[in-house]
Amino acid sequence: MDETSASFLDKTDWRMTIHRKLEACINAEGTFFYPHAVQSLISAVSAEFPNWDAKTEINDKIHEREIYYNSIYDKWVNENSTKRKWKKYNYERKLYMQLHKDVFEFVKQMLAKKRMLLWGTKRIEGGTQIPYEE
Repeated sequence: MDETSASFLDKTDWRMTIHRKLEACINAEGTFFYPHAVQSLISAVSAEFPNWDAKTEINDKIHEREIYYNSIYDKWVNENSTKRKWKKYNYERKLYMQLHKDVFEFVKQMLAKKRMLLWGTKRIEGGTQIPYEE
């Protein structure tokens, strides 16, 4: 039997969690719960991986899309200032859902580029924990 030196974190495969969160987003698409599923996916993916700061990349994209959709909404409200509150709410909700759809697509494509969507986990039995050095 081979002795491995994988740490506990190496044995915890985050890809399984990320896949579950992606599936939850796909299943919730078009429902009231979709934004919550996307936020959960963002929480699962947002981390500083080796040679890649996913958290900063995702937050930058979210900020960019929020500015874009806020400008669309502001322009629409200026052109439709006499519309009822319900129409304004529905339009705002539509843009909110589209924002989350854009973010989901961005995260999905980002994970695909980083080859994190490939399914396949290696179960590591036993091994020795790498000592923590500060």
